Amino acid sequence: MPYGRPMKGASRRVPTTVHLPTGTLDIIDNYIDDREKDVESGRMSRSDFINEAVNRYLVELGLVEPESNTEVTSE
Repeated sequence: MPYGRPMKGASRRVPTTVHLPTGTLDIIDNYIDDREKDVESGRMSRSDFINEAVNRYLVELGLVEPESNTEVTSE
């Protein structure tokens, strides 16, 4: 039984739960706040940050090609 609201679009994205220490969340939130002060970098959410971090790690492990379009783009 699915929980929450359905996701938009017909993609294979699925919601996940990530458990992070509060110190790590503070670091991510501070980075996002600093980034939003720079008008040209675009908006980013905590979820966007985590998705981008996971994608970069997959590239580092050699499981995904660097040129694949997996990073978050500004709107």
